Amino acid sequence: MTISPPGEAEARRGAIRLDLAVAVALALVLTIGWSITDWPRLSRMLLPDPDDMMRLAQVRDWLAGQGINDWTQYRMAPPLGSPMHWSRINDFGIAAIILGLTPLLGRAHAEMAAVLLYPGLLFACAIFLSARIGRRLWGAEAGPVAAVLTALAYPGTTVFIPGRIDHHALQVVLIQLLVLALMRAPNARAGAAAGLLTALSLIVGLETGPQVVALLSVLALFWVCRGMDERARLAGFAAALGGTTLFFLAFLRPTYWTASLCDAFTPASSTAMLAVAAAMGALAVLTPRLRDWRLRIGVGALLGGAAIGGTLIAFPSCINGPYGVMDPFLREAFLPYIDEANGVLQQPRLAKIVSIGGMLGMACIVTIWMLVRERRRWAVLLPDAAVVLASGLVTLAQVRGVYIGAPLAAPMLAVLVPLARTRVRWRLPLVVAAWLAGAGMVYVTIADQLEMRLQPRGAGEPAKGVNPPKVQVLCSAGDAWRQVDRVKPGVIMAGTNVAAYVIGATHHATIGAGYHRNDRGNMAMYRFFLGKPEESRAIAQAWRADYVLFCPGDFDEIQVATNFPASLAAQLRAGRRPDWLEPIPLAGTPLEFYRIRRMR
Repeated sequence: MTISPPGEAEARRGAIRLDLAVAVALALVLTIGWSITDWPRLSRMLLPDPDDMMRLAQVRDWLAGQGINDWTQYRMAPPLGSPMHWSRINDFGIAAIILGLTPLLGRAHAEMAAVLLYPGLLFACAIFLSARIGRRLWGAEAGPVAAVLTALAYPGTTVFIPGRIDHHALQVVLIQLLVLALMRAPNARAGAAAGLLTALSLIVGLETGPQVVALLSVLALFWVCRGMDERARLAGFAAALGGTTLFFLAFLRPTYWTASLCDAFTPASSTAMLAVAAAMGALAVLTPRLRDWRLRIGVGALLGGAAIGGTLIAFPSCINGPYGVMDPFLREAFLPYIDEANGVLQQPRLAKIVSIGGMLGMACIVTIWMLVRERRRWAVLLPDAAVVLASGLVTLAQVRGVYIGAPLAAPMLAVLVPLARTRVRWRLPLVVAAWLAGAGMVYVTIADQLEMRLQPRGAGEPAKGVNPPKVQVLCSAGDAWRQVDRVKPGVIMAGTNVAAYVIGATHHATIGAGYHRNDRGNMAMYRFFLGKPEESRAIAQAWRADYVLFCPGDFDEIQVATNFPASLAAQLRAGRRPDWLEPIPLAGTPLEFYRIRRMR
């Protein structure tokens, strides 16, 4: 055990206090500002994203007595409900705030506090951890720089805005902690921390799978290069990864447990985690016999390949990815129009490409430059570099990669500022340029300017910002959902744009919603709206639907008026309704609400 000199220990504590103070201040100021800006919606408990509304519903159901192992949403595709792929790990923080504050504030105000505090607390954690990573990468000067750049790391900051209670923010923090664990000295304690964080990250959701694989590759590379020096860390990692997985299997395994799924904590993912843990444990045991690095590469590749290959053979559903269970129609008509499920270069406008991918793209360039420039410091650089580069590759295929990549890019980009400060000539312009290159919000501004400059003359007004209001935002204007909630509870047929709001903001149930495990309900919803009115009525009768909600922007993505001109959706868009739909007036919103007249 190494004991730091008193002066060094005090300096470390001072640096931690500074980073914590900066993180809390930045998170507090931005959270308050965002809350004020979005208060008209937040005050009505309308959260930024449909997933946040569904998460709130899941937490409420859990607090109302639903089992910790039962992840089913029973107000989606009733009466059986639809299984969700979200674990309870993220729900703990939200539920704890609600339970803790309810005796003081009442349930409604406690829920409001939870949707404001939970993302704000995670934001403070993310900024603090980014500062710690920045210090380890580049020294004391880079800590505050990394903190500020994380606060400006759009679009990574979007997962921390008030109301964003979905699991993406927690995933960012878990990956940051995992990076820090791998930057520590190679001992059993650091390995155990990394194993625990890896297991938690994958159980929360498989979106971090590519980043976790990249970090496991870094751990394996350390072992190949260092041999016995890495044995303790490898053993600790294997024990913690395997132990945590077994704990969740024993006590928190979801009730819906089928080998056909490969989208979250499932038989496939848990088997892979245990197999990897077993493989790494075996490598730790064999290390004294594997004294040559080439031998370690061969044995490591053999055991690692067996772990992954064996999982794919046992669970072939993983070959098709998490959406393999979806109906082919949904993979064509629904999935391509989820922004985060498409690559950055597939975005419809140049402005959006720049705003989403600008900061992470710059970070990838800087990462490669630093890996070449600082070859002697690879052991420190590789964990964060692996996440940044892996996130960049993921973002080419799916925009959701930037949610992890941007906050981890901030400490890597922080090096530009101290480097600029060392220059004698052009120092001030270079420092300013370094800050601008590392600030994600700058790329949004650049994107807006590009949009305006490249707009053809006569094409009308350019889009306001790179993210114009979504359909569900426009149709939630006023107190639309309170009006819907005043009607006698029933089953609503609603499009994917607003279905999660039906569940999260009212007491009604809905048949279709944008979650891939609800394949049967989603197909029924599409058949209802895209079928002819007489067919739609029969579907509503079969599902015992009581109401229809229609937002005028629904099904724009598949050009419903052109491709399905005889459909119920096309008729509703044209202002024509069948006589079996009775209008229920809603004020101050374009949302259309109908009661279904029963067949006699």
